[in-house]
Amino acid sequence: MIASLTVTLALFVLDGRLSENKGKIEGTKWSSLEGTVKGQKVPAGLLKIEFAKDGKLTYETPVGTYTGTYSPGVGAMIVLNFDRELGATRSKRHDQKVVLFEKGAKMKMSDSDGTSLDFENVKKD
Repeated sequence: MIASLTVTLALFVLDGRLSENKGKIEGTKWSSLEGTVKGQKVPAGLLKIEFAKDGKLTYETPVGTYTGTYSPGVGAMIVLNFDRELGATRSKRHDQKVVLFEKGAKMKMSDSDGTSLDFENVKKD
């Protein structure tokens, strides 16, 4: 009985049914708002991220453009898989908490270390 419940729950998670973001971020493009990250001021528009409808993503940063894929996780989590290593962790995979607010006009992305930055929605298909 417990094993059956575990398998069923895993299937829901893999299907994205327990995701708060499934169906909400696909086909959207975001531009960062002014903020502070790890003590450094981030000007508005410095970072841009696009979530294509087909599960691909593009992330524009001052050090280059990263491409890859994204998939919904449990709750507000989204898994980003980049084509090359990104950030201090030197990892291709990044689990981000993504919370939409103001009726989807804005988004807060947060790292596992609590670092977060707000974005504004600049395109929705």
